Amino acid sequence: MQKLNESVVTSIKNKINYFGDRSNLHGVGHVVSQTPIPGFKRLFWLTILVGCGVGCGRILSEALGLYTQGSVSFSADTNYLTFDTPFPAITLCEGFDTTRLTEYITVKELPPTLTPFFKEVFFYNNKYCKTCMTCKMNSTCVENFLELVKDYRLACEEMLTECWWGEQHFKCCDRFRPIQTEYGGCFVFNSRSRLTSNESMLVVNRQVGLPSLVFTAIRTVSIRVHSPDDEVSIKTDRVSEKVDLIVLASEVNVTLKAEATTSDVSINLLDPVKRGCLLVHEKPAFAQHWPFPRYSYNACVLYCRAMKQVEVCNCTHHFMPQQNGIDVCDIQGLACLYKNRDELILNYNCGCPMACEEINYETLYTTYNRKTNLSNKVVRASRVLVRLHSLPTLRVRRHAIRDLLGVVVDVGGVGGVFFGASLLSVIEIVYLLCLRRET
Repeated sequence: MQKLNESVVTSIKNKINYFGDRSNLHGVGHVVSQTPIPGFKRLFWLTILVGCGVGCGRILSEALGLYTQGSVSFSADTNYLTFDTPFPAITLCEGFDTTRLTEYITVKELPPTLTPFFKEVFFYNNKYCKTCMTCKMNSTCVENFLELVKDYRLACEEMLTECWWGEQHFKCCDRFRPIQTEYGGCFVFNSRSRLTSNESMLVVNRQVGLPSLVFTAIRTVSIRVHSPDDEVSIKTDRVSEKVDLIVLASEVNVTLKAEATTSDVSINLLDPVKRGCLLVHEKPAFAQHWPFPRYSYNACVLYCRAMKQVEVCNCTHHFMPQQNGIDVCDIQGLACLYKNRDELILNYNCGCPMACEEINYETLYTTYNRKTNLSNKVVRASRVLVRLHSLPTLRVRRHAIRDLLGVVVDVGGVGGVFFGASLLSVIEIVYLLCLRRET
């Protein structure tokens, strides 16, 4: 056994010396070699190699630290001649009309005592459904309210007549697509979140200029101007322009400024935790029932609010995004939402990450001109104009401080500086130590 151990040690020693004689790494041949080398010379070069190893390790640890920690940086992109800026999405929702609700109840031959209940379930109410707490079936509430909601809400053709994009006239309902929002069934223009056709998103740039959207509404409606990726909810009302219109002839002009944040391709290779944001095709780790086709911060907040409703009442409001395996609230569920309304409105944050690419629209000014001195023969309608004030000349660019290619370059550069090494040197080490036999 002792002879066997001595043989193994001798073999390893000869292999290392053989490697030192034939390796192209600087200094290794002066430390390990089959030829006699003075001890002072070996010690000197061993000290040099150890020092180089320590320096190499410190520099590489700093380079790897940039890759693993604080790996994202922001810079200003001023190459505005190539910018393609998405035109904002415009979501149009039916507004509450007492006269129309009264007429609907009369036509359907329903009890007038249902008016408060219908007002709460046909349109969004931050108190949810107060009348559900004292519900008397078929007197102050009805069980089939979901069917009546769909029957009551207006179609696109009943709200819009004339639409223009720049100088081009188009059929309003060809581009105002149906969408389910927290405010019920609405219609959205230029949305990327739930397009139901292959129509591409409208953008403005140096080539197309600054076309505006003009449309005419013949019903009481509300509009919300927001990012094409956003889902309309209470949250978007805090960051978007919301305009309530009335049927009497009026003119509303909304002028906006776009502020965009974009991401380099290098961001895609980073872990979501490291980059601190999610791409449009990703979803939060906690979102097991994610119902949206694209990620946005507002969509995540809306999802959290829905999950809070499930946690408290085991159902979601009928205007919330529908999710597989989760029930829509009935009368008892709506009463539960009302009882817990304060908790549901305030305590729903679940740490939603930001979107890696987002665009915000800041309202510069809104003009509202209402005309009341019209004859009865004039068709009463509201004309809305939405436009961008100017093309953006600056946007924020998110990029990786160190991507994978940068780490490879750093490792190769440091290895070359301290040891004269390259990828071929690594292959040579494996070849000399493991594959080639001594001759």
